[in-house]
Amino acid sequence: MVDRHGAELVADFQRHYAMRLSDVVAGAVSPKSALAMVEHLPEDSAFVAAVRGGREFAGWDTVAYMLAALIDSVNMTTWAVFSQNAKRPPSKPQPFERPGKRKRTIRAAETLLRHNPHAVPIPEHRLPKP
Repeated sequence: MVDRHGAELVADFQRHYAMRLSDVVAGAVSPKSALAMVEHLPEDSAFVAAVRGGREFAGWDTVAYMLAALIDSVNMTTWAVFSQNAKRPPSKPQPFERPGKRKRTIRAAETLLRHNPHAVPIPEHRLPKP
């Protein structure tokens, strides 16, 4: 956990608990207590964003996802009403963009590159548009 997301944990321990992660190593805080602190970090923490997939997830908590769903619902309702009364139906609205869709594609490519020394990265202009 510290190997992969150490920088985020250092920042979160300073921000949320006003303590240094090195205090765990020094013995001021037990590893069990430190693990409990990590497990109870808030959704807007850097560690939670990193575990979810990266910086694009920062700020996306339950409320943000609910607001995106609400925006999608209002857009679909508006589209349905206009479609019934229009001679030419309008185009269907695109869903509100959420983090992670394109990141998974990039992450899979990065994993392939990391584990296969003969793999060649695909140029950005050749990647599919989301």
